[in-house]
Amino acid sequence: MGLAFSPNSEYVYANSSVHVFQINIDSLTVDTVATYDGFISPPGQTCCATSFWNMYLAANGKIYITSGSGVQHLHEMNYPDSAGLACDVQQHAINLGYAQLRAVPNHPNYNLGPVVGSVCDTLSVGIEEQEYDFHFGIFPNPTESGFVKFVYLLPQNKSGELNIYSITGQLVHKQYLPPWSSLQLMDLSKLSGGIYTCIITSGVNRAVKKLVVIK
Repeated sequence: MGLAFSPNSEYVYANSSVHVFQINIDSLTVDTVATYDGFISPPGQTCCATSFWNMYLAANGKIYITSGSGVQHLHEMNYPDSAGLACDVQQHAINLGYAQLRAVPNHPNYNLGPVVGSVCDTLSVGIEEQEYDFHFGIFPNPTESGFVKFVYLLPQNKSGELNIYSITGQLVHKQYLPPWSSLQLMDLSKLSGGIYTCIITSGVNRAVKKLVVIK
């Protein structure tokens, strides 16, 4: 029914209507990581089965799975880069509040650039940017809980890296940023209170922001 790669491309996921499978790209071993639990949406009704249908790798690095019936819930895979059951498929985890059928969101990548001579040659204004704008943001900032959302825009088809340094220059966190991603939700609750320097790099481009952790 559905197919999606993990963010690090180590695994590919496929599903029937009642099973979700994880396939290791290198070894070709197959694990069953979820089996339909019989949940009916909306609860208490006789219709409909919240089974498995299409898959969608979202910008936050999670995989979302729709159902083959008109239901109001989505399944959520929290850690697609993890082996076996550690990928953490949470069935009917997201209640949309309205019925949806099979389809996954279609989010065009507007950062692909123009195809000269085609109908898509108007995607660029023809002005060379001297300094790349990552549109880098951190929310909330300051943070008391340690759960922080990093929002950014990487250069066209390029991956990136996020490094977080303490005030003494010690590297306290390092994160790979896939080329298609634009958001990371991180648990930084283990960090001590203080001011941290957050740097996103992609090739020769970099952006710097300060993060304040309150304890």
